[in-house]
Amino acid sequence: MSTATLKLRIENRYEDGMEVETEAVVTVPLPLPDEGTDERHDWEYDHIFPETGTGWTSGDSWYDVEVVESTAPELLGKTFEFGY
Repeated sequence: MSTATLKLRIENRYEDGMEVETEAVVTVPLPLPDEGTDERHDWEYDHIFPETGTGWTSGDSWYDVEVVESTAPELLGKTFEFGY
């Protein structure tokens, strides 16, 4: 199975107005499933979502994630959204 190393820029937003930006470097499996499929949704939650959050445990939150560096050119600039 092929993999790619990604640098992610993560914007964490919370219902009280708090915003925190973080970065993470992860290695993920490829190929990336087609957008809009259950497999793609599962891939995003298995490999991207765990990098979000700052430990804030109450209230609604949402996360915007952008791939800012990638060893797989097709993933550079991809964005992912999680939360409410």
